[in-house]
Amino acid sequence: MTTDDRPTSSEGSTLLPVVDLEGADRERAVPALKDGFTGIYRWHAKWTLRTATRVRAIVLAGEVVAVSVLERLDPQVGYVYYLATRAGHRREGLGRRLLDDALQLFRAEGVSVVYGAAEEDNAPSIALFRSHGFRTVERKELSYREGGLGAWGLRSRMTLVGGELLFGLRIAPPTTSNGSSEGSSPAAGSG
Repeated sequence: MTTDDRPTSSEGSTLLPVVDLEGADRERAVPALKDGFTGIYRWHAKWTLRTATRVRAIVLAGEVVAVSVLERLDPQVGYVYYLATRAGHRREGLGRRLLDDALQLFRAEGVSVVYGAAEEDNAPSIALFRSHGFRTVERKELSYREGGLGAWGLRSRMTLVGGELLFGLRIAPPTTSNGSSEGSSPAAGSG
């Protein structure tokens, strides 16, 4: 694919397939992570690439040009650890495509809440999360199990660091211990 053939908008990126990277194949995503992060973030992104439950990628001409690193922190909770795009492919809607894909996967798996984090000065990442309905999660709000977005007991597994903002999005009602949605009731007339 030549530079002139590349999609230049989020509409074009929706046509690009997103694939799973498994095992040693995940190493193909390292250049995208190197382009996207520096310092401790780069180190952690590469480490997480190898340990996360799921790594998804957009591949053009055999090259991983964008990657998402995803984790299930709880049966009801999904976490977008990292989204990264190669420098030469930014502003093509690839991050949006990967976030759409992550939300679709988490919905299909029955997740109720999805979290993601961004450095407080990373305006493009913050805008991406907000454009999908994510909002900043306050430390003192009700937990996700109580209908809020509080990440009680999960923040240490997210490895948030100073200067990061935590974002959350409820994609389904919270479930009860028997697997039904809170607030749902048996159908009228049954029983």
